[in-house]
Amino acid sequence: MSVGKRYKAFISYSHRDQDFARWLHRQLETYAIPPRLVGQDTGHGPVPRRLTPIFRDREDLAATRDLTASVREALAKSDALIVVCSPQAAASRWVNEEIRTYRNLNPDGIVLAAIVSGNPDADPETEPGETCFPPALLEPGADGAISEPVAADMRRQADGRRMALLKLVAGLVGVSLDQLIQRDHQRRQRRVTVITGASVLLSVIMATLTLLAISARSEAERRKAEAEDLIEFMLNDLRDNLEPVGRLDVLDAVGAKVIEYYDGQGAVAMTTDELGRRARAFHLLGVIDSAQGDLENAYEHFRIAYQSTSRILTVEPTMGERVYEHAQSAYYVGYFAWRRGDLDTAELRFGEYRDLAYRLVEINPDNLEWQAEVAYAHSNMGALFVAQRRWLDARTAATSALEQLRTMAADRPDNDPIWVEVSETLAWVASISEITDGRDAAIATLGEQLALYESGRVDATDDWRVRRSVIAAEYALARLLIAPGRQTSAEDLQLALEILEPASLEASALIAHEPENLEWRLIGVRQRLWQAQAELLAGRIEAARNAYVAATGFMAHEAWGAAEGARFAVSRLHASLIEGRIFAARGDLAAAQTSIEHMLATLGQVDDWSGAVDHAPYYYAAGANTLADVLEAQGNHAEANQIRAEIVRRLEPVQDRIRSDSAAELQYARMSLEAALSSAE
Repeated sequence: MSVGKRYKAFISYSHRDQDFARWLHRQLETYAIPPRLVGQDTGHGPVPRRLTPIFRDREDLAATRDLTASVREALAKSDALIVVCSPQAAASRWVNEEIRTYRNLNPDGIVLAAIVSGNPDADPETEPGETCFPPALLEPGADGAISEPVAADMRRQADGRRMALLKLVAGLVGVSLDQLIQRDHQRRQRRVTVITGASVLLSVIMATLTLLAISARSEAERRKAEAEDLIEFMLNDLRDNLEPVGRLDVLDAVGAKVIEYYDGQGAVAMTTDELGRRARAFHLLGVIDSAQGDLENAYEHFRIAYQSTSRILTVEPTMGERVYEHAQSAYYVGYFAWRRGDLDTAELRFGEYRDLAYRLVEINPDNLEWQAEVAYAHSNMGALFVAQRRWLDARTAATSALEQLRTMAADRPDNDPIWVEVSETLAWVASISEITDGRDAAIATLGEQLALYESGRVDATDDWRVRRSVIAAEYALARLLIAPGRQTSAEDLQLALEILEPASLEASALIAHEPENLEWRLIGVRQRLWQAQAELLAGRIEAARNAYVAATGFMAHEAWGAAEGARFAVSRLHASLIEGRIFAARGDLAAAQTSIEHMLATLGQVDDWSGAVDHAPYYYAAGANTLADVLEAQGNHAEANQIRAEIVRRLEPVQDRIRSDSAAELQYARMSLEAALSSAE
């Protein structure tokens, strides 16, 4: 350490908070003081351009009995002490010792607190695990007075990181917070205005790069810091401003210029921070490519980002921030490999993402965002297994995601967003367990989901998204109750109707609230079609017709006609099936035959059902059985028997992998064939 060197601040922290301390150190040293404040004389001296240098201890103090000489010297030569406050810091012997040493060496020194977790108002006696202020921070000063430290609360529910950072900067340079906020806001607004224009953006970056090339070493370092501050702004704040308004052209230019800048330096010479920014730029380009439908380029950009974050992780394998960045790269590569049809690569990368998520929780078990990554990782694996029709693996993954979410939600208050995720994951588990464990297991899980809504944990009163989920759960339960079809018990049929009838009003309200919302319109169509199905089973033909007419009314919207995707195609098939069954119930056999034959032609004659998506076997079997019933009513028994025999031929090989309503149609075809055979004998 040089003899005359002084530090703007000394950061004291528990090694459990090292990721945050590293982030804070970087933010403070790279923060550029607004030019209009630079040079002003405050109680702390003239305001500098930058807060450098700042000391952050990297040694393992637990291996010594006392503070090292270098740490004591750094404390003595620091203008301020910043204490990273958390329950871990409060319990740390070394943090407390650094505070006491600093105050002894600098009686008039500035002491600031940066709260990262815990509760600053907790009583150390009654809530020892919650308090975040180290005891030494609250000890009397030389005059015997006890004063609570100036605190910047980094927690999201308090100041938030940006505002808290400004509080620390204001405290270090001796200006008022309002003054700094005003100048900082003006500077950031000017940046947004300048950078939004792509031409100005490119000229600023090119000018910065030119200055880097021609300046002397010390000047180059200063310019480099400014360029990287600008890059951080572009990859974070500017992106947050432009992405919601769809300015993909400017964002694309941002990502491209950042990559051009770092590629010009050479990958070998890059620091891990620079590699990280380069990876984030490739992430940005991948997101833009995806939004524009260019899956190949998106995949390539995420793959390059993956290579960069993988290199970083080999250098800093225990740093949570680096693990998180690489986990995101693994996820995106897996997701776009899946979309390209490369399921083997998708499974490999999703598995890596899951393992990295668990490593994050090991690093910091109290980080809720990282706990959520574990749940998301299992959900991704489950979705992939569903696509591969690996139902048992899918159930294991979905159940693991549900257990993780339940653990996270256990201590959360009612209406916390995590409870919504629990409820929606229950619906997913029910969908999978219908195939792996049967109809009763799925009904039980959906009952648990609806009970969660009724308990008040998730309040649907003013949340339209939740109200949509409630309707979806209700008609899913009703579908399962009437899945036996013609063999549905009177009790189950009555219960299904009791669920579906009041849900009709809620579905109508959902669509009326936002008529252009296709997702809500789809929910209304599905609900009405299953209601029509239940009414037909109950023999209430006109009620079934009314529900069907309401469904087709929802489908008459112009947005529906242009809707694409399997979900909309399945709903159109269902509507044709209900239409044919209503015609048959009313005795119009010719119209029923025309409607069902059209539906079956639309569905197509699939020879191998082992790869068919979810509900396709049901619509084939239900439509074919209805057609066979119509033909029998017309006296065409031989043709009806041929149709039923074909149902059996197609569905028997996959009967352990079809849903309960498909299995019921298969059973009906068998029973009808047996009855026809007995009659012939």
